[in-house]
Amino acid sequence: MNFEEQKKDFFDRLGESCYMVLATSYKDYPMASTMTCLVFDGKIWMQTDKKFPKYEQIVKNNQVALCKHATQIEGTAEFCGHPLDKGNEKFVELIKKYYPETYKMYSNINSEVVIKVTPKKAIDWRYEKGDNKIFNFDFENEKLDVQIYNNGK
Repeated sequence: MNFEEQKKDFFDRLGESCYMVLATSYKDYPMASTMTCLVFDGKIWMQTDKKFPKYEQIVKNNQVALCKHATQIEGTAEFCGHPLDKGNEKFVELIKKYYPETYKMYSNINSEVVIKVTPKKAIDWRYEKGDNKIFNFDFENEKLDVQIYNNGK
């Protein structure tokens, strides 16, 4: 099983836009927030206001997790400036395309910031033709392990 092909399939399955739950934590205080996400360049992108607790948590601990359906992702978050800053053109193009109301309502607010998550690991449960497969991605080491889950057997 070719890692690059499976990685491409993984990101294709996430889609170019989706809703995901972002989990952040600092000093034993976890939070989870549903986010509008964009997926491009092998990263997951979103925006938030610097006034929200999740921003402060990421400042203090940039290790985050994301979840979409039966897919869990561990990664590192990085701030990429204001949505309208130079370098965020692709983000703006896609947010306008998929979430035009989000763009109109939030992207001009001075305290908004773009978050880029670089996946480190992912667990992707796939239910295909009666098989339960667990795809364990290690993006840092470019490794993939696939397990068959036989309903606890």
